Amino acid sequence: MAGEISTGKTTILEFIDYCLGNAAFPQHPEVIDGVKAAQLSIEVNVPVAMDRTEGESDSDLPDAARLGYGRRRFLIQRGVEGSTKDVLIFSGDLDSLDQVSPNVVSADHSAQESLSKFLLQLCGLDGIKLRVAPTRPDSATHQLSFRDTAPLWFLSNTRLDNKNLSFEHTPPKALKLRQVVDLVFEVFDAERANLAGQVAELQEELRGERKGIDALRRFIREQGVPDPVTLEGLKTESEERRRRALMELSEIDDRARERTTFAEEARHAYLGKLEEARESAGKVRERQTLLRRLAPLRSQYAEDVKKLNMLKEAKRLFDPLGVTVCPACTSHIQDVGIRNGRCSLCDSTVPHLAHHALTNGSGQQETEELDTENTSVDVDVTKELSSTKRRLRELNDYIMVVETEAKEARATNEALDEESKALQARLDSLTREAVTPLLAAREAAVKAVGDTELVRENLNNQQRMLDSVEQREQEVEALAARLGEARRRAAESEANRRDRGDMISKLSGRFHSILMSFGYPKLTEAEINGQLIPSVRGIRYDRVGSSGATTLISLAWELAIFELAYEEGRRHPGFLMIDSPQKNLAPESFLDSSGESHTEPAIVPEAIVRRIYRHLSDWLSAGGDGAQIIIVDNVPPPSVETSVVVTYSGSSLEPPYGLIDDA
Repeated sequence: MAGEISTGKTTILEFIDYCLGNAAFPQHPEVIDGVKAAQLSIEVNVPVAMDRTEGESDSDLPDAARLGYGRRRFLIQRGVEGSTKDVLIFSGDLDSLDQVSPNVVSADHSAQESLSKFLLQLCGLDGIKLRVAPTRPDSATHQLSFRDTAPLWFLSNTRLDNKNLSFEHTPPKALKLRQVVDLVFEVFDAERANLAGQVAELQEELRGERKGIDALRRFIREQGVPDPVTLEGLKTESEERRRRALMELSEIDDRARERTTFAEEARHAYLGKLEEARESAGKVRERQTLLRRLAPLRSQYAEDVKKLNMLKEAKRLFDPLGVTVCPACTSHIQDVGIRNGRCSLCDSTVPHLAHHALTNGSGQQETEELDTENTSVDVDVTKELSSTKRRLRELNDYIMVVETEAKEARATNEALDEESKALQARLDSLTREAVTPLLAAREAAVKAVGDTELVRENLNNQQRMLDSVEQREQEVEALAARLGEARRRAAESEANRRDRGDMISKLSGRFHSILMSFGYPKLTEAEINGQLIPSVRGIRYDRVGSSGATTLISLAWELAIFELAYEEGRRHPGFLMIDSPQKNLAPESFLDSSGESHTEPAIVPEAIVRRIYRHLSDWLSAGGDGAQIIIVDNVPPPSVETSVVVTYSGSSLEPPYGLIDDA
């Protein structure tokens, strides 16, 4: 995977690591905002049943000998939202999942059903425990986790030059790494004890699985489930009965339609009358609603008439002005009124009468008279009373019209309802003779279809039971194969236990040859010691002083373990991920310990990068055939252009931009 920085190349490796059990997923904002789950497709060797020769029974072959190995694909799905403990394992590939329910396992390696256990089973490393203190025979142990093998298949960017390649600065991790390497190469100090423990655990698990299958078979027999061949015949027969029942039901419906075509006119008349009745009912509802809304308005007008009558009577009975002689000059008062906004009696301003509305039936007219003609105000409600009574009469007349329309609409609706009922009765009488004989037949056909559906569902349930048993049997066969493999390894370990010195010697030789193929400058005394710490020219790798040299040594160390384990068929997962193999490979990185720069053509950075990729290509096409190496690099050399699966441009104008295109 090639491309610009910050386009998501390393994130892909981190998600692969996450799907293989790492506790943390990439925490980039683009990932947190846009990613809900990660899926990883893996291809593995799994036990498969071998073809038996004629006359050969199961008892003729041991468990392991009855099985071979075949390629199979699984899909690991792990969410990044909410709880990340549950992991789904599907059978199939990214584009074609098998139609079976996925297995739900835990990301916690200590769980009974865990992702770690699933992956270790695929590598033949399940059921093995590591010692906390290997030199003590009574040391406590802990279960091997697939995460313990991660340093052997993931060389991250930080490990390339952090000078802690074999965890020599973190002793507990270094101890565990040595045990894992010894275990992969089958030279673990407690190899025989661990293999014996693995055999015992597999035997116990196999006995439990076989008991479970026996119990499941007894349950199936008690439920009356037939054998697969008989069940297949029953399913075929059930499908045929269901097909015939559906055809019979369809024929009955066709005959019923044919016999009732003569009643089309009556049916259309009935449906038309029914529609008219619906429209009439709607008109009745509309008129009644209008009456309910007009009733409060009529009550309000009647109340206004009462109030105006009371006001008129009050003016007639009570004189609003009882003063007839001026108290100041004892003159008789005449023509009392409002002039120029002032009272003619007391000469006071009277703004509160500017908008009086009860003088002559029109407030606007009175205001104009007060402002222009300066006439007196006589409170007179006769015109207003007449106007209100007129509006009330008009409203009463309109309400009478609406009531009449509502009454007529109700009568029409009732008549239409009666007519529609009569037409329905006529339609029923016309079709009863034709349809009644078919009703019983149709009910019988519907019942037959329902019965076949029930039988079909029951047979499908029985088929699922048999499929479950078959799946459990395949799992037992795979478990038996792992048991046979563990027994074989235990026997081989007992017969010829490999010397650890021999393994270290082979690792050192491979380490030296890889550095030589890289074109490492002034290469001498390249070896890996018993603590798995590499050194070159008699100097430990973390004291060489050149960051570029540290990168080359780290690459060679990782590749030496991977190549040797794969070629010898050891229990390595079979793949390797490398992040940024060109890190630090700049001219200033190739200074020796004395600080002198090198000028030989063999150590030009571009040449070394080409040598690195040429070594990987040559090995993958020879001794590493079938292995997989995943590399993230900014600009790989042209020689491996055909192996580049994606190149991220980092530019929206040149797709693909990056792993998350819209970020």
